[in-house]
Amino acid sequence: MNKSRLRFRIKPVLGDAKVRYGGSAALTIAMVVAILVVLNLVVSSFDLRVDLTANKMFSLSPQSVQILKQLDKDVTIYALYRTGQDNKAVAEVINQYTKGSGRVKFEYVDPLINPQFVEKYRGDTEPELGSLVIASGEKFWVIQPKDFYVYTFYYNIEIPQSIAIEQQITSAILFVTTDQAPVLYRLVGHNELDFPQYFADLVKKENYRVEELDLLTVDAVPEDAAVIVMLSPAKDLTEDEDQKLRDYLKNGGRVVLLIGYARTERPYLEGLLASYGLQVEKQIVVEGSAASILTGNPLYLMPKYQTHVLTDPMVRANNYVILPGSLPITVLQARRATLKIEPLLVSSEYSWSKSFEAETIDLEENDPRGPFNVAVAVVDGEDYGPNPAKMVVISTSKLLDENFDQFSRGANSDFIINSINWLNEAQEKITFRPKPFKNTVLSMNYMQQLILAGAFGVVLPVLVFLTGFIVWKRRRNL
Repeated sequence: MNKSRLRFRIKPVLGDAKVRYGGSAALTIAMVVAILVVLNLVVSSFDLRVDLTANKMFSLSPQSVQILKQLDKDVTIYALYRTGQDNKAVAEVINQYTKGSGRVKFEYVDPLINPQFVEKYRGDTEPELGSLVIASGEKFWVIQPKDFYVYTFYYNIEIPQSIAIEQQITSAILFVTTDQAPVLYRLVGHNELDFPQYFADLVKKENYRVEELDLLTVDAVPEDAAVIVMLSPAKDLTEDEDQKLRDYLKNGGRVVLLIGYARTERPYLEGLLASYGLQVEKQIVVEGSAASILTGNPLYLMPKYQTHVLTDPMVRANNYVILPGSLPITVLQARRATLKIEPLLVSSEYSWSKSFEAETIDLEENDPRGPFNVAVAVVDGEDYGPNPAKMVVISTSKLLDENFDQFSRGANSDFIINSINWLNEAQEKITFRPKPFKNTVLSMNYMQQLILAGAFGVVLPVLVFLTGFIVWKRRRNL
């Protein structure tokens, strides 16, 4: 067959419309596939990922990112797993740390193959299978698997309510890279409440060292005091103790005071508060708004947050503090011009207060009406710096009660920890709390369900059928 006859036979074929359309479609498909392959190679080379979880479970908070940027010591995170049995979720979080700082390294260790590793890092907490060991130099911190989550109890069954991997790892990094932990002094000698064990553990994880302080046994508040906590003193200060606290505050001291009702008079404590523009009333707040109380008890307040660096992250997290048996805190009109007093928690406008001697908690004609301050922050100093006195006053003695902390899903203890960190100028740790799980439920009424069913069950199939029919009809006429 000569070339002229071959061209003659091919030309009609190439001129056929069906061949042209088919070739164009094949070329388009080949180009799309090629583009997808190239994009996949580019994306995989840059390791680009997007965290689509509701609470950004696998993304580091700005506080952790800032801490990593300021890291000046090498840190190694060891994950204790059997080979091939690692926890992918934990590994994903740790990888964010290695990307955030070149000083952070990540290694897997099989504790059954390397038992000497476990012995090396055996301390207050036992390194077990699934644990993380964060080490820098001679200092280390062990995080057990049970500490990855915060649990709540439902009919004696533990249910995970939030993920605490980032909180635990960042706290451990701060611990192993800090030469000396700040000291948190708990005032004693006035029948104060003890720290509940859960809260003592939480404070330790926040990298504070807790010591007791009896002001009668010292000449002055120790210079290493980062913050003093007065946890509901039932008895009054002495004149000598009052002066030592005043001297401490004048020199830029920091105090958290949880103060509830006491049968005894406390003139020195009340005088100390008055010198900072506050008066805690000898009445109890009764909440009249059903949306602002727990379990229908008008004495179990769920107060409103006020704008403050201390409370803003809790507002974003939608966590509610529970204050049982709160007293109104009045901001005095006659106070020093150097004082800056900011409400933190406030009862609703439907609240009222009652005397402790009242026979009923029902609203009566002469009862003071709300809203009432139930937690305030005070800053004292010329232009509030460079080293002003700072104080947080909360008008209940039961904020740290473990039952109420569980009811609040940890918000009560978060509020105190945030207060301590704000007082200690540890702003990078204020919002550093476990991330609660979110179960997002789509709620629709009957009409919305009908519309959605019609759209996907009728309209969409009809559109697909019509599109296919039109394409088939056009090609049939080619």
